[in-house]
Amino acid sequence: MFIKEEELPKVMVEDMNEVHETEVRLLNDLYEKIEKFEKGEVSLEEIEKIYGEFVDDVVQHFQFENELMSEYNFFAYPMHRGEHDRVLQELKYIEKVFKEKRDPSVIKDYLIYNFKPWLISHIQSMDTVTAMFLSNFI
Repeated sequence: MFIKEEELPKVMVEDMNEVHETEVRLLNDLYEKIEKFEKGEVSLEEIEKIYGEFVDDVVQHFQFENELMSEYNFFAYPMHRGEHDRVLQELKYIEKVFKEKRDPSVIKDYLIYNFKPWLISHIQSMDTVTAMFLSNFI
């Protein structure tokens, strides 16, 4: 398992926690498929498919949070949304490089060295503050 659920910080808005848990399940599935590819057990097409599902989930995750922040006029919305936009650009760039090189280690390295540390830090900081603010309204 790449990320254990208990590694994820919890925030004051349960819907946000559920979105994070769903994302981590997809992330773990993606990571497991990459490891199976390395053993010759799955195809590149399977990696491409699940990576697409993972990115789609991240897009929905960010849209969900962005909509809440916008609806309740969260004071740090521009900064938080900017971080979401930056990570989505990285995910799309990784997808482009993966498709060019046909090498899932591009995705694996990004997940290990960038996405996992970012996700935990992002939840501990931006999402925690956002959820504290939102908990006053929802």
